[in-house]
Amino acid sequence: MTDGFLIETEVKLSNIPEAGNGRFFKKSYKKGTIVRIQKVASETLHVIKNVSELKQYNMEFVKHFGHSLPTYSNKHNNFIYLNYPPMNTNHSIDANIMYEFDESEKRTILIKDVEAGDEMVQNYTHFTTVKWFEDYLNSNNMISARQLGIEIN
Repeated sequence: MTDGFLIETEVKLSNIPEAGNGRFFKKSYKKGTIVRIQKVASETLHVIKNVSELKQYNMEFVKHFGHSLPTYSNKHNNFIYLNYPPMNTNHSIDANIMYEFDESEKRTILIKDVEAGDEMVQNYTHFTTVKWFEDYLNSNNMISARQLGIEIN
């Protein structure tokens, strides 16, 4: 199995207090560099379409690593995407990555230059609302990454 990462990264303790692990760049890269390519509905990017499918997964894993499409996407659906292995990226309003989706791929792209040792961060508030997902999480005393980003901000 390939994890889809096209650049050198490592997972270690985040610089963000209480954030757990984070993913760090091992080299410097320029804005526009493609970090990772994943095939939609593959072993590296699961697609979850409803609560019945969601219940087949470990909810602790899903609450941390499940996400919807970005708000800036030209594609719209009501699905949750789950990365294997996880991105291990934390929230920042000063994100250095973004996602692009088409019918068959998800691409993670740098939106600014990064240096070796920088932590890879995304803005969780850029995920769209998937009501069935958030309702299910909330009914189990959990929140989505999108909701966490809103709380942090």
